[in-house]
This record gives sequence, structure tokens and C-alpha cells, in this order.
Amino acid sequence: MFNSKKENTEKVKYDVTVDNVRKTKNDAILMVDLTVNGVKIYSCIFKEVTVKKDGQKYKAGDTCYMLSLPSEKVGDKYFDRVWFPISNATLESVTKQIEDKLAE
Repeated sequence: MFNSKKENTEKVKYDVTVDNVRKTKNDAILMVDLTVNGVKIYSCIFKEVTVKKDGQKYKAGDTCYMLSLPSEKVGDKYFDRVWFPISNATLESVTKQIEDKLAE
């Protein structure tokens, strides 16, 4: 019943749909509303990032994308308001859906 996050995520399939995309003043940042397994999540941040140092997957200068879920600041710490694991496949799917929404 009480398993680690890794064990739980292997059993659950996450169906993620992009509902809405809003541009911000910064061209590298978009605000995104998602539906994850029927639950609406508003104001996620989708960001284009340029990699500064070589890593396992990316090299310096590569462009990659990040999806940040809503959090809230309490005192001087931030706490997640909602969480689900974002795999590379999920991020690629969200990126494609965002591109399609922006092309409309």
C-alpha cells in the first residue's frame, strides 16, 4: 500500500492533455493549463532553456524544455501544490500539443 514514488509511478498511466496556452512577455516562457487523468491543473510554466554545462543527456548550448507545476511559497520555501511524474515521453507529448495549439 505505501510504496516509494518510483514504484507507484510504474503502475499509473498519466493521460496529459494541454487545454490552454498563454504567451508571456518573455518569449521563452509560456503559461499552460493541463488536464491530467481528468484533473485540471492551471498555470503550469513551460520554459525553453539553454543548457549551460555538459550533462548526461544534453551538451552545453543545447535547447531543452522544462514543465514546472504550480507551487506556493511559505516563508522562504516553495512547496508543490500538485505533483505527478513527468517522463521524457510526457514532456515530448506536451511540447507537441503546445506547438499545435500555437499554430492554430
